[in-house]
Amino acid sequence: MASNSLARAMQQRPSRNLHERLAVFRDAGLVDQIPTTWQLLQGQAEMMPYVVTPDAGDQGRYAGAPLGHPLMRTPVVLSQIGWEHFRVGHGLHSTPGALLKHLAFVYHEGMPTYDVQLVQTVPDGLSLLREYFEALEAATHPTYARQRRLIDLVIPRASEYRQAFLTPGGFIDRAAAFDYPRAEDLPGFLRPEFCSLTGFINYCARTFPESPRGVPPHRLALQIGRLMTRRFAHEARA
Repeated sequence: MASNSLARAMQQRPSRNLHERLAVFRDAGLVDQIPTTWQLLQGQAEMMPYVVTPDAGDQGRYAGAPLGHPLMRTPVVLSQIGWEHFRVGHGLHSTPGALLKHLAFVYHEGMPTYDVQLVQTVPDGLSLLREYFEALEAATHPTYARQRRLIDLVIPRASEYRQAFLTPGGFIDRAAAFDYPRAEDLPGFLRPEFCSLTGFINYCARTFPESPRGVPPHRLALQIGRLMTRRFAHEARA
């Protein structure tokens, strides 16, 4: 695919039909039921604190990058991804370009299952991810050469990071084979249901009421508030 075609593909608007987007995982037996909008909203409220709060290893992962400090790297990332960088929900409404650039400009330790699965819901998503990372590695086109220079400022050993996706048997090949890290192999401080898109989808469909019908507005607000603070209440009891 020529660079212009790649750029156009990255700008396409994602389908908002969840059944269509998640068909790849339903067909693979990884998603049992598509949650309702209300179920997704509740799941996002509970997941949000895990997304917006940096974890303990955040600073170490960027050590050695000239602009690795969050106050310096965030403007660089924002300049490339735009307002979509601030999305903290399930991510299914993000454009392919935002998803691919997020994976390229934000360092992920280990296989970034959730984000790669989001890419898989886009038509030819894994192929786009491979082509984009290969374009960054080659740096023969001015656009991708410029982006690579910026990435090198915010991610240490950025080429090694990209090769973890591109190498035979790497993250892209594993995703194509639906070979994701097992929930039991994740660190104990992580919530498995928030570490993969399929886990999140199943959690929402199995855990939350399908509809807010008949519930007073103040009770709905209290429910969302409880979900948004559940992480901190749990950690306080631990």
